Amino acid sequence: MKIFEFSTNVIDRIVNELDDAEEYIRIAVFQIHNQEVFKVLNNKLNEGVKVEILTLPYDSINEDIQVEVTALFQNIERNGAKLYFCKWNVGDPERTTTAVGRWYSFHGKFIVTDKSSIALSANFTQTQELDAVVIFKNEPDKIEEYNRKFDELIDLFISENSGYNGTIRQEIIESSDNSSLFELPRVIGTETHRNHWIRHYPSSLCPTNVPIDDKLYLTPFDCRGRDIFTSIIYSASEFAYISAESFTDMEFSSFLIKMRLKGLDIKILSGATSMDFQDRMNNMLRELLSQNIGIRTTEDIHAKLIVTDKHLVVSSVNLNKMNLGFNITSKYWRENTESISVCSDTEILEQAKTQYLAIYDESIDIENKLAEKIESFVGDMLTSKFELRSKKEVKTLFARLIIRKEIDARKFVFEVGKITAKLMKIFNKNMVEKNDFISALILYYLSERKHDFNDLNEKLNILNTDINLNDLLTRLLDKNLIEKTDDFYKLKLDSLLG
Repeated sequence: MKIFEFSTNVIDRIVNELDDAEEYIRIAVFQIHNQEVFKVLNNKLNEGVKVEILTLPYDSINEDIQVEVTALFQNIERNGAKLYFCKWNVGDPERTTTAVGRWYSFHGKFIVTDKSSIALSANFTQTQELDAVVIFKNEPDKIEEYNRKFDELIDLFISENSGYNGTIRQEIIESSDNSSLFELPRVIGTETHRNHWIRHYPSSLCPTNVPIDDKLYLTPFDCRGRDIFTSIIYSASEFAYISAESFTDMEFSSFLIKMRLKGLDIKILSGATSMDFQDRMNNMLRELLSQNIGIRTTEDIHAKLIVTDKHLVVSSVNLNKMNLGFNITSKYWRENTESISVCSDTEILEQAKTQYLAIYDESIDIENKLAEKIESFVGDMLTSKFELRSKKEVKTLFARLIIRKEIDARKFVFEVGKITAKLMKIFNKNMVEKNDFISALILYYLSERKHDFNDLNEKLNILNTDINLNDLLTRLLDKNLIEKTDDFYKLKLDSLLG
């Protein structure tokens, strides 16, 4: 039996699953703060259920609740729970302002009990957030699979090995002779991380071209997150609906645009802010919107989810560089440890699609959020340049108009680019020259409406360059891309798009 839920009640659903356990509970999760989770774990321990938890060290917990949560952990440990703290970190935190030296690299989220295996995007915090979960109930093969993955994490990061935690250090040494891979970044001033830091992994430890199966993947050791995500979406025939708390990765954004250009229906639910990359994110969102990719947001978004007509993905992966992973050089790969669960059950896919669209339809259009961010600019401009005060409604309308114009400008760029690419295919060329570009621009103008010679000449004058318009029009007529009726040229749409 399989259960999918995309809602703000995911933690309640999981608490019920934990309460059903009779023999053991094994949790691998980024953070646990939720008091109801600790309560049910204590109850199960009192019933003789074995509890094991792999999570991050206490110093990863926010300082305002660190003492309280630490006490909760220590209490279940006294009652018999086995706690494993994953101290390993990967990367170089100098480029960001967030959690320097205290978040660590394990970000995965999955649970296995004697009754069920659970993949989730939620952390067990006290905050009610929009999250996703897929539960495989009473499926022995899945339970065995998730137990293996839990054991792999213990072996990789926890078990004592030649004076170090886990086998990861030894595996890196055997794959590379680069001792600098274990050096602490300059901004890490504490010895806490001295024997638990990896700059990046040898590429040989991070497999590529991994097939898509119905299974739980641990990145980057079973697959690279970026690769499996792009493979999942590339394999879709009709749609890809995506949810992520954070979306700042330009490479992934470009990939989605390419898929949209191939006709895939793409919708995105995402957070609207970024602590370190807000300007980049704002530009990226405008570009995605220009390609008719739907983007909406909601204040409580946390789910990491992909739904296509072929697959459901519930994961811990945000759409940023460290979560998806990236090449440092051809020899090295950098990525957090993430969990990715893939399911292709048709009934679950239909449930996921229905639940996603219901939430998407009720969410806030990202254009409105982008407009909110420039309302103060609008007010300041009217005041400083024209000595005018303006009401909130005016700032809102003006800002929305600016966003729409910016999106339209990006749409123009892509439309000309698409026509240029089609033209180069017709001309059997891959080097775009001046006359090719101007020919594509002529086709773009004619795609809007018919023009006579003077109309086209006037529009092209903006380029301030020598143009032999007669020759270019003759070339396009000869290629049967346009036709002339009386004094007007118009596009032969079938020829261009056929």
